[in-house]
Amino acid sequence: MWAFSLLAAEDPLTRPEIIYGVAGLVGAMLVGAIAISLTDKWRKRATAPAHDATDMLTNYRDMYEHGEITEAEYTELRRKVADKVKNTPAPVVPPQPDPSGRPDPAKFAIPASSDSGAKIDPPAPPAVPPESPPTPGAA
Repeated sequence: MWAFSLLAAEDPLTRPEIIYGVAGLVGAMLVGAIAISLTDKWRKRATAPAHDATDMLTNYRDMYEHGEITEAEYTELRRKVADKVKNTPAPVVPPQPDPSGRPDPAKFAIPASSDSGAKIDPPAPPAVPPESPPTPGAA
């Protein structure tokens, strides 16, 4: 109800609390809009895919055909793109899991030793059985 009393008494645009309040709200909205705009630009730039060589060459060819760049500039740009493609490492492709869900037997294979007929024997049991612990109450 106190808000209505501010507006009912006299012209609201002459009261400083209304002017400063509106100016503060407008300023806060302006700062928020700028922050949202900058965040959106940063997000788009961070998630934008890198231009691949074919897109770049197509753009350069279009520029050359429209007369925006000279033939020397076009050949120089083609050479730079070709150098970049040659120096780009091949992407690492992770191994695909077996669709059946079974593990790959090659991962668990025992490496062959120098003699191909050698078998791996399990360890021999101990010669003397271990002593059993004394029972409580026996003397």
